[in-house]
Amino acid sequence: MSEFVKAPLEPMPLSDSILNILSQLDASTGDVKDAITMPPEVYTSEDWFEFEKRAIWDRDWICVGHTGLIPEKGDYVSITINDDPLLVLRDKEDQIRVMSAACPHRGTVIGEERGNTKNTFACPMHAWTFDLQGKLCSAPEMEAHASLDELRKDHCLPVIRTEIWNGFIFINLDGEAKALAPRLKRLSAEVANHHLGEMGAVPTIDWADNPWNWKYMHENAIEPYHTRYLHKGVHDFAPSKLATFAEWDEADDGAVFHPTGFLELDGNFTESYKSLYPTIETLSENERKRVMFACVLPNLFFGAVPDGLLHYIILPQGANNITLRVGFLYPKSTMALPDFYETLPKVVDGLSIYNDQDVVANKLVHRGLKSRFANRGRYAPKEKTLPQFNQWLIKRYKTYADSLSKNSEKKRTVA
Repeated sequence: MSEFVKAPLEPMPLSDSILNILSQLDASTGDVKDAITMPPEVYTSEDWFEFEKRAIWDRDWICVGHTGLIPEKGDYVSITINDDPLLVLRDKEDQIRVMSAACPHRGTVIGEERGNTKNTFACPMHAWTFDLQGKLCSAPEMEAHASLDELRKDHCLPVIRTEIWNGFIFINLDGEAKALAPRLKRLSAEVANHHLGEMGAVPTIDWADNPWNWKYMHENAIEPYHTRYLHKGVHDFAPSKLATFAEWDEADDGAVFHPTGFLELDGNFTESYKSLYPTIETLSENERKRVMFACVLPNLFFGAVPDGLLHYIILPQGANNITLRVGFLYPKSTMALPDFYETLPKVVDGLSIYNDQDVVANKLVHRGLKSRFANRGRYAPKEKTLPQFNQWLIKRYKTYADSLSKNSEKKRTVA
Protein backbone atom coordinates (compact mmCIF):
# COMPACT_ATOMS: atom_id res chain seq x y z
CA MET A 1 0.00 0.00 0.00
CA SER A 2 3.00 2.33 -0.15
CA GLU A 3 2.40 3.13 -3.84
CA PHE A 4 0.25 6.20 -4.41
CA VAL A 5 -2.68 6.29 -6.79
CA LYS A 6 -2.76 8.41 -9.95
CA ALA A 7 -6.37 9.50 -10.38
CA PRO A 8 -6.89 12.43 -12.76
CA LEU A 9 -10.41 13.40 -13.73
CA GLU A 10 -11.57 12.53 -17.21
CA PRO A 11 -10.47 15.20 -19.74
CA MET A 12 -13.14 17.66 -20.78
CA PRO A 13 -13.65 19.02 -24.29
CA LEU A 14 -12.46 22.52 -25.08
CA SER A 15 -15.84 24.12 -25.68
CA ASP A 16 -16.25 27.41 -27.50
CA SER A 17 -16.85 29.21 -24.19
CA ILE A 18 -13.63 27.79 -22.68
CA LEU A 19 -11.64 28.67 -25.81
CA ASN A 20 -13.09 32.18 -25.77
CA ILE A 21 -11.92 32.74 -22.18
CA LEU A 22 -8.48 31.29 -22.94
CA SER A 23 -8.06 33.71 -25.83
CA GLN A 24 -8.55 36.71 -23.49
CA LEU A 25 -6.09 35.85 -20.72
CA ASP A 26 -2.76 37.31 -21.89
CA ALA A 27 -3.84 40.88 -21.14
CA SER A 28 -3.93 40.01 -17.41
CA THR A 29 -0.21 39.32 -17.01
CA GLY A 30 2.98 41.32 -17.27
CA ASP A 31 3.84 44.61 -15.62
CA VAL A 32 1.24 45.87 -13.16
CA LYS A 33 1.03 49.22 -14.95
CA ASP A 34 -0.15 47.53 -18.16
CA ALA A 35 -2.11 44.46 -17.04
CA ILE A 36 -5.89 44.35 -16.68
CA THR A 37 -8.06 42.12 -14.52
CA MET A 38 -9.10 38.63 -15.57
CA PRO A 39 -12.34 38.07 -17.53
CA PRO A 40 -15.31 37.99 -15.12
CA GLU A 41 -16.26 34.50 -16.31
CA VAL A 42 -13.18 32.94 -14.67
CA TYR A 43 -14.80 33.78 -11.33
CA THR A 44 -18.45 32.98 -12.07
CA SER A 45 -18.65 30.21 -14.69
CA GLU A 46 -19.24 26.67 -13.42
CA ASP A 47 -17.98 25.34 -16.76
CA TRP A 48 -14.72 27.21 -16.23
CA PHE A 49 -14.47 25.80 -12.72
CA GLU A 50 -14.75 22.28 -14.17
CA PHE A 51 -11.83 23.23 -16.43
CA GLU A 52 -9.90 24.51 -13.39
CA LYS A 53 -10.48 21.29 -11.48
CA ARG A 54 -8.54 19.51 -14.18
CA ALA A 55 -6.02 22.20 -15.06
CA ILE A 56 -5.07 23.14 -11.49
CA TRP A 57 -6.68 21.13 -8.71
CA ASP A 58 -5.79 17.77 -10.26
CA ARG A 59 -2.34 18.68 -11.53
CA ASP A 60 -0.81 20.87 -8.80
CA TRP A 61 -0.13 20.54 -5.07
CA ILE A 62 -3.18 21.05 -2.82
CA CYS A 63 -2.84 21.84 0.88
CA VAL A 64 -4.84 19.58 3.21
CA GLY A 65 -3.56 20.65 6.63
CA HIS A 66 -0.55 20.89 8.91
CA THR A 67 1.35 18.12 10.67
CA GLY A 68 0.76 19.91 13.99
CA LEU A 69 -2.91 18.88 13.76
CA ILE A 70 -1.94 15.20 13.94
CA PRO A 71 0.97 15.01 16.39
CA GLU A 72 0.39 11.45 17.68
CA LYS A 73 0.35 8.11 15.88
CA GLY A 74 -3.21 7.34 14.85
CA ASP A 75 -4.28 11.01 14.80
CA TYR A 76 -6.30 12.04 11.76
CA VAL A 77 -8.37 14.89 10.33
CA SER A 78 -10.89 14.78 7.52
CA ILE A 79 -11.08 17.18 4.59
CA THR A 80 -12.95 17.28 1.30
CA ILE A 81 -11.20 18.64 -1.80
CA ASN A 82 -13.92 19.40 -4.34
CA ASP A 83 -15.89 16.11 -4.30
CA ASP A 84 -13.19 13.91 -2.74
CA PRO A 85 -13.44 13.19 1.02
CA LEU A 86 -9.98 12.44 2.39
CA LEU A 87 -8.29 11.21 5.58
CA VAL A 88 -5.09 13.00 6.59
CA LEU A 89 -3.33 10.87 9.22
CA ARG A 90 -0.17 9.92 11.04
CA ASP A 91 0.29 6.14 10.75
CA LYS A 92 1.83 3.65 13.19
CA GLU A 93 5.27 4.20 11.62
CA ASP A 94 4.92 7.96 12.32
CA GLN A 95 4.52 8.70 8.61
CA ILE A 96 2.05 11.27 7.25
CA ARG A 97 -0.40 9.66 4.88
CA VAL A 98 -3.42 10.92 2.91
CA MET A 99 -6.05 8.42 1.72
CA SER A 100 -9.47 8.46 0.19
CA ALA A 101 -12.20 8.35 2.83
CA ALA A 102 -14.74 6.77 0.43
CA CYS A 103 -15.27 3.12 1.33
CA PRO A 104 -14.45 1.07 -1.80
CA HIS A 105 -17.40 -1.22 -1.07
CA ARG A 106 -20.38 1.12 -1.45
CA GLY A 107 -18.89 4.61 -1.07
CA THR A 108 -19.74 5.46 2.53
CA VAL A 109 -17.47 8.18 3.95
CA ILE A 110 -15.19 6.84 6.67
CA GLY A 111 -13.88 8.79 9.66
CA GLU A 112 -15.13 11.60 11.85
CA GLU A 113 -14.13 15.26 11.53
CA ARG A 114 -10.99 14.49 13.56
CA GLY A 115 -9.87 11.88 16.03
CA ASN A 116 -7.42 9.13 16.88
CA THR A 117 -7.66 5.52 15.78
CA LYS A 118 -5.34 2.93 17.27
CA ASN A 119 -5.24 0.47 14.39
CA THR A 120 -8.09 0.70 11.89
CA PHE A 121 -10.84 2.76 10.32
CA ALA A 122 -14.25 1.10 10.19
CA CYS A 123 -16.99 1.83 7.68
CA PRO A 124 -20.15 2.67 9.67
CA MET A 125 -22.42 1.05 7.08
CA HIS A 126 -21.13 -2.54 6.78
CA ALA A 127 -18.16 -2.65 9.19
CA TRP A 128 -15.45 -3.14 6.56
CA THR A 129 -12.18 -2.14 8.23
CA PHE A 130 -8.93 -0.67 6.87
CA ASP A 131 -5.55 -0.21 8.51
CA LEU A 132 -3.65 3.08 8.66
CA GLN A 133 -2.01 2.35 5.32
CA GLY A 134 -5.37 1.82 3.62
CA LYS A 135 -5.16 -1.98 3.48
CA LEU A 136 -8.45 -3.86 3.76
CA CYS A 137 -8.40 -5.82 7.06
CA SER A 138 -11.87 -7.33 7.22
CA ALA A 139 -15.05 -7.54 5.16
CA PRO A 140 -17.79 -9.27 7.18
CA GLU A 141 -19.78 -12.00 5.40
CA MET A 142 -17.96 -11.52 2.10
CA GLU A 143 -16.09 -14.85 2.26
CA ALA A 144 -19.00 -16.51 0.42
CA HIS A 145 -18.10 -14.51 -2.69
CA ALA A 146 -14.40 -13.67 -2.41
CA SER A 147 -11.42 -14.15 -0.13
CA LEU A 148 -9.87 -11.21 1.67
CA ASP A 149 -6.82 -11.40 -0.61
CA GLU A 150 -9.06 -11.24 -3.68
CA LEU A 151 -10.95 -8.24 -2.31
CA ARG A 152 -7.71 -6.43 -1.54
CA LYS A 153 -6.89 -6.22 -5.24
CA ASP A 154 -9.43 -3.41 -5.75
CA HIS A 155 -10.99 -2.73 -2.34
CA CYS A 156 -8.24 -0.92 -0.41
CA LEU A 157 -8.30 2.81 0.33
CA PRO A 158 -6.35 4.68 -2.38
CA VAL A 159 -3.27 6.45 -1.02
CA ILE A 160 -2.52 9.85 -2.54
CA ARG A 161 0.89 11.32 -3.36
CA THR A 162 2.02 13.62 -0.55
CA GLU A 163 4.67 16.27 0.04
CA ILE A 164 5.34 18.24 3.22
CA TRP A 165 6.62 21.82 3.18
CA ASN A 166 7.27 23.61 6.48
CA GLY A 167 4.84 21.24 8.17
CA PHE A 168 2.04 21.88 5.68
CA ILE A 169 0.77 18.72 3.99
CA PHE A 170 0.13 18.81 0.24
CA ILE A 171 -1.34 16.23 -2.11
CA ASN A 172 -1.15 15.79 -5.88
CA LEU A 173 -4.10 13.91 -7.35
CA ASP A 174 -2.80 13.12 -10.80
CA GLY A 175 0.56 12.03 -9.38
CA GLU A 176 2.59 13.92 -11.98
CA ALA A 177 3.36 17.33 -10.44
CA LYS A 178 6.94 18.51 -10.10
CA ALA A 179 8.21 18.65 -6.51
CA LEU A 180 6.82 21.63 -4.64
CA ALA A 181 9.65 22.69 -2.31
CA PRO A 182 12.11 23.66 -5.12
CA ARG A 183 9.48 26.16 -6.32
CA LEU A 184 9.23 27.80 -2.87
CA LYS A 185 12.87 28.75 -2.28
CA ARG A 186 12.39 32.46 -1.68
CA LEU A 187 9.34 32.04 0.54
CA SER A 188 11.11 29.27 2.49
CA ALA A 189 13.94 31.70 3.23
CA GLU A 190 11.52 34.46 4.25
CA VAL A 191 9.79 32.29 6.90
CA ALA A 192 12.78 30.15 7.95
CA ASN A 193 13.09 31.83 11.34
CA HIS A 194 9.48 30.97 12.17
CA HIS A 195 10.31 27.22 12.12
CA LEU A 196 6.80 26.43 10.91
CA GLY A 197 7.44 22.72 10.62
CA GLU A 198 8.13 22.50 14.36
CA MET A 199 5.01 24.37 15.44
CA GLY A 200 1.91 22.99 17.05
CA ALA A 201 -1.53 23.60 15.58
CA VAL A 202 -4.80 24.72 17.08
CA PRO A 203 -7.80 22.65 15.87
CA THR A 204 -9.12 24.32 12.74
CA ILE A 205 -12.48 26.05 12.32
CA ASP A 206 -14.52 25.80 9.10
CA TRP A 207 -16.25 28.99 7.91
CA ALA A 208 -18.68 27.66 5.34
CA ASP A 209 -20.95 29.11 2.65
CA ASN A 210 -18.92 32.09 1.48
CA PRO A 211 -20.50 33.17 -1.83
CA TRP A 212 -17.48 34.16 -3.86
CA ASN A 213 -14.83 32.49 -6.03
CA TRP A 214 -11.72 30.81 -4.61
CA LYS A 215 -9.41 33.01 -6.69
CA TYR A 216 -10.90 36.21 -5.34
CA MET A 217 -10.19 35.00 -1.81
CA HIS A 218 -6.49 35.01 -2.72
CA GLU A 219 -6.74 38.33 -4.52
CA ASN A 220 -8.28 40.08 -1.53
CA ALA A 221 -5.78 38.50 0.84
CA ILE A 222 -2.58 39.23 -1.09
CA GLU A 223 -3.02 42.83 -2.30
CA PRO A 224 -2.47 45.66 0.20
CA TYR A 225 -4.26 48.32 -1.87
CA HIS A 226 -7.61 47.76 -0.15
CA THR A 227 -6.34 47.80 3.43
CA ARG A 228 -6.15 51.59 3.61
CA TYR A 229 -9.80 51.89 2.65
CA LEU A 230 -11.77 48.75 3.52
CA HIS A 231 -9.86 48.25 6.80
CA LYS A 232 -9.36 51.93 7.62
CA GLY A 233 -8.52 52.34 11.29
CA VAL A 234 -8.08 48.70 12.23
CA HIS A 235 -5.24 48.14 9.73
CA ASP A 236 -3.41 51.39 10.43
CA PHE A 237 -0.82 49.62 12.60
CA ALA A 238 0.31 47.94 9.35
CA PRO A 239 -0.21 50.66 6.74
CA SER A 240 -0.16 49.79 3.05
CA LYS A 241 2.66 52.31 2.50
CA LEU A 242 4.92 49.81 4.31
CA ALA A 243 4.09 46.99 1.88
CA THR A 244 6.89 45.78 -0.39
CA PHE A 245 6.90 43.37 -3.30
CA ALA A 246 9.05 40.70 -4.91
CA GLU A 247 9.65 40.40 -8.61
CA TRP A 248 8.11 37.38 -10.29
CA ASP A 249 10.47 34.45 -10.81
CA GLU A 250 9.16 31.80 -13.20
CA ALA A 251 11.61 29.23 -11.79
CA ASP A 252 10.39 29.83 -8.22
CA ASP A 253 6.67 30.19 -8.83
CA GLY A 254 5.09 28.14 -6.04
CA ALA A 255 3.76 31.18 -4.19
CA VAL A 256 2.80 34.83 -4.43
CA PHE A 257 3.92 36.75 -1.35
CA HIS A 258 4.74 40.14 0.08
CA PRO A 259 5.46 41.62 3.53
CA THR A 260 3.74 44.60 5.11
CA GLY A 261 5.58 46.47 7.84
CA PHE A 262 4.27 47.42 11.28
CA LEU A 263 4.66 50.83 12.85
CA GLU A 264 5.88 49.14 16.05
CA LEU A 265 7.48 45.86 17.06
CA ASP A 266 5.31 42.78 17.52
CA GLY A 267 2.18 44.07 15.86
CA ASN A 268 -0.69 41.70 15.15
CA PHE A 269 -4.28 41.39 13.98
CA THR A 270 -5.85 41.68 17.42
CA GLU A 271 -8.03 44.31 19.06
CA SER A 272 -4.92 45.76 20.72
CA TYR A 273 -2.92 45.54 17.44
CA LYS A 274 -0.22 43.71 19.41
CA SER A 275 0.81 40.07 19.64
CA LEU A 276 -0.90 38.34 22.55
CA TYR A 277 1.61 35.50 22.85
CA PRO A 278 5.42 35.56 23.33
CA THR A 279 7.43 36.62 20.30
CA ILE A 280 9.20 33.78 18.48
CA GLU A 281 12.74 33.96 19.84
CA THR A 282 14.52 33.31 16.53
CA LEU A 283 12.98 36.25 14.66
CA SER A 284 15.08 39.23 13.66
CA GLU A 285 14.00 42.75 14.56
CA ASN A 286 12.86 43.25 10.98
CA GLU A 287 10.74 40.09 11.14
CA ARG A 288 9.18 41.27 14.40
CA LYS A 289 8.10 44.43 12.63
CA ARG A 290 6.17 42.89 9.74
CA VAL A 291 3.63 40.34 8.62
CA MET A 292 4.58 38.08 5.72
CA PHE A 293 1.49 37.41 3.61
CA ALA A 294 1.74 34.42 1.27
CA CYS A 295 -0.48 32.45 -1.08
CA VAL A 296 0.91 28.97 -1.69
CA LEU A 297 -1.32 28.33 -4.66
CA PRO A 298 -3.93 27.20 -5.25
CA ASN A 299 -5.45 26.92 -1.77
CA LEU A 300 -3.19 27.94 1.14
CA PHE A 301 -3.00 31.52 2.39
CA PHE A 302 -1.08 32.52 5.50
CA GLY A 303 0.15 35.47 7.48
CA ALA A 304 3.36 34.88 9.43
CA VAL A 305 3.26 37.23 12.44
CA PRO A 306 5.71 37.73 15.34
CA ASP A 307 4.11 35.16 17.65
CA GLY A 308 2.93 32.52 15.17
CA LEU A 309 1.02 32.05 11.95
CA LEU A 310 -2.62 32.35 10.88
CA HIS A 311 -3.78 30.50 7.80
CA TYR A 312 -6.73 29.72 5.55
CA ILE A 313 -7.14 26.55 3.52
CA ILE A 314 -9.52 27.44 0.69
CA LEU A 315 -12.00 24.71 -0.25
CA PRO A 316 -14.12 25.51 -3.32
CA GLN A 317 -17.71 24.31 -3.40
CA GLY A 318 -17.97 25.31 -7.07
CA ALA A 319 -17.27 28.55 -8.89
CA ASN A 320 -19.51 30.62 -6.66
CA ASN A 321 -18.95 29.37 -3.12
CA ILE A 322 -16.06 28.44 -0.84
CA THR A 323 -15.43 27.06 2.62
CA LEU A 324 -12.52 28.52 4.58
CA ARG A 325 -10.70 26.24 6.98
CA VAL A 326 -9.07 28.63 9.46
CA GLY A 327 -6.11 27.64 11.59
CA PHE A 328 -3.36 29.00 13.83
CA LEU A 329 0.18 27.69 14.41
CA TYR A 330 2.31 28.49 17.45
CA PRO A 331 5.56 27.26 18.99
CA LYS A 332 4.88 24.28 21.23
CA SER A 333 6.30 26.24 24.17
CA THR A 334 3.61 28.87 23.60
CA MET A 335 0.86 26.26 23.43
CA ALA A 336 2.11 24.84 26.77
CA LEU A 337 1.44 28.14 28.58
CA PRO A 338 -1.28 27.76 31.24
CA ASP A 339 -3.37 30.60 29.79
CA PHE A 340 -2.91 29.66 26.11
CA TYR A 341 -6.48 28.53 25.47
CA GLU A 342 -7.88 31.31 27.64
CA THR A 343 -6.19 33.85 25.36
CA LEU A 344 -7.03 32.11 22.06
CA PRO A 345 -10.62 33.49 21.75
CA LYS A 346 -9.14 37.00 21.77
CA VAL A 347 -6.95 36.01 18.80
CA VAL A 348 -9.96 34.65 16.91
CA ASP A 349 -12.04 37.73 17.75
CA GLY A 350 -9.27 39.98 16.44
CA LEU A 351 -9.04 38.12 13.14
CA SER A 352 -12.84 38.18 12.84
CA ILE A 353 -12.81 41.98 12.71
CA TYR A 354 -10.90 41.89 9.43
CA ASN A 355 -12.71 38.83 8.14
CA ASP A 356 -16.13 40.39 8.70
CA GLN A 357 -15.14 43.44 6.65
CA ASP A 358 -13.71 41.21 3.91
CA VAL A 359 -16.89 39.11 3.81
CA VAL A 360 -19.02 42.15 3.01
CA ALA A 361 -16.58 43.33 0.32
CA ASN A 362 -16.10 39.91 -1.27
CA LYS A 363 -19.84 39.36 -1.55
CA LEU A 364 -20.22 42.71 -3.29
CA VAL A 365 -17.38 41.96 -5.69
CA HIS A 366 -18.82 38.59 -6.67
CA ARG A 367 -22.26 40.09 -7.26
CA GLY A 368 -20.68 42.75 -9.46
CA LEU A 369 -18.68 40.22 -11.46
CA LYS A 370 -21.93 38.54 -12.51
CA SER A 371 -23.20 41.75 -14.09
CA ARG A 372 -23.34 42.14 -17.88
CA PHE A 373 -21.51 45.44 -17.26
CA ALA A 374 -18.61 43.89 -15.35
CA ASN A 375 -15.41 45.47 -16.62
CA ARG A 376 -11.78 44.35 -16.88
CA GLY A 377 -10.17 47.11 -14.87
CA ARG A 378 -6.65 48.49 -14.56
CA TYR A 379 -4.48 47.55 -11.57
CA ALA A 380 -3.11 50.02 -9.01
CA PRO A 381 0.61 49.97 -8.06
CA LYS A 382 -0.16 48.23 -4.74
CA GLU A 383 -1.86 45.40 -6.65
CA LYS A 384 1.44 44.19 -8.07
CA THR A 385 0.83 40.70 -6.67
CA LEU A 386 -2.30 40.20 -8.79
CA PRO A 387 -0.68 40.00 -12.26
CA GLN A 388 1.76 37.58 -10.61
CA PHE A 389 -1.16 35.44 -9.45
CA ASN A 390 -2.60 35.65 -12.96
CA GLN A 391 0.75 34.52 -14.39
CA TRP A 392 0.64 31.44 -12.15
CA LEU A 393 -2.93 30.65 -13.21
CA ILE A 394 -2.58 31.28 -16.93
CA LYS A 395 0.54 29.16 -17.24
CA ARG A 396 -1.42 26.21 -15.86
CA TYR A 397 -4.57 26.93 -17.86
CA LYS A 398 -2.60 26.99 -21.10
CA THR A 399 -0.53 23.92 -20.26
CA TYR A 400 -3.67 21.87 -19.70
CA ALA A 401 -5.44 23.28 -22.76
CA ASP A 402 -2.39 22.48 -24.89
CA SER A 403 -2.37 18.91 -23.59
CA LEU A 404 -6.02 18.52 -24.55
CA SER A 405 -5.36 19.90 -28.02
CA LYS A 406 -2.39 17.58 -28.54
CA ASN A 407 -4.37 14.53 -27.41
CA SER A 408 -7.24 15.51 -29.69
CA GLU A 409 -4.85 15.92 -32.61
CA LYS A 410 -3.25 12.56 -31.86
CA LYS A 411 -6.64 10.83 -31.88
CA ARG A 412 -7.50 12.42 -35.24
CA THR A 413 -4.16 11.28 -36.67
CA VAL A 414 -4.70 7.71 -35.50
CA ALA A 415 -8.24 7.69 -36.89
